[in-house]
Amino acid sequence: TQCLGFWVVPFYSGQHGQLKIADAAAVKVKSFGFSTSQAVLDTTSLEDTDRTIIPGIRSFSGTARLAYHQASAGSGGDVTTLLQKVMGTTSFPTSVSAGDGTNDVATEVTFELKIVDGSSNGRRVKFSAFITSFNMNVATGEVIEADVSFEANGAPMIVDM
Repeated sequence: TQCLGFWVVPFYSGQHGQLKIADAAAVKVKSFGFSTSQAVLDTTSLEDTDRTIIPGIRSFSGTARLAYHQASAGSGGDVTTLLQKVMGTTSFPTSVSAGDGTNDVATEVTFELKIVDGSSNGRRVKFSAFITSFNMNVATGEVIEADVSFEANGAPMIVDM
């Protein structure tokens, strides 16, 4: 963009961020973040004078903070969806009773972290992940919030940041 003969380089803020959970836009997202790391494998031999390496395993993890929100009473919401993904079912089968240590296993969640920058798809990364941590705090006079941590399973489906 050009303004008064000068080029204006746009900056983006949190209002340009969007989080999708299972391909649906999450509501009341307070923040999200992610990081990726690349391990290296040492290939140095005894006669080498300098260390040599090759790429090893990559990992991808992140966090999100969501305010507890229901579109209508009893409708659940994004926080409920994520909690169910990590804790399993909300009702016990007839052959299972509370406290016996059996419940559904955790299931994967598809996340899409996006910066809405005016382009047709925005800048985004989409991946399948397991919830590794879920923390929800309830305090008098404050909005209920949930902090969620996740680890990607496999390579991202889309990387366009």
